[in-house]
Amino acid sequence: MRQKLQCQIKARRERGRITARSMFGTMEAAGAAAYSRPRDLPKLIALWPHELEDQSQEGIFRVLAKLRRALRAERRRGLAGHWSYDLNRHLGLLSAYKGELAALRAIRRQA
Repeated sequence: MRQKLQCQIKARRERGRITARSMFGTMEAAGAAAYSRPRDLPKLIALWPHELEDQSQEGIFRVLAKLRRALRAERRRGLAGHWSYDLNRHLGLLSAYKGELAALRAIRRQA
């Protein structure tokens, strides 16, 4: 009986995740395409001006690490149902992360 209940709960969670991915996946892709580092990053994470201007691979790696930490914290807040969770911030962080990854791939392609 308990295993059946656990399977039902797991299936319900999976359906929710699939729905969220299908709903917000296109928004994430559109956000990543419209991403502008000087405009978007200062609103999302705390950066020094020299970190914002650093477009090298190492600079992008540092920004990606900060974005990863911020995403992890925002995801935790969302899963916990915390009052300070902001879906728009979460989508903004995700779009910025995808945009930075695209910039990193472009730099690697040129090299």
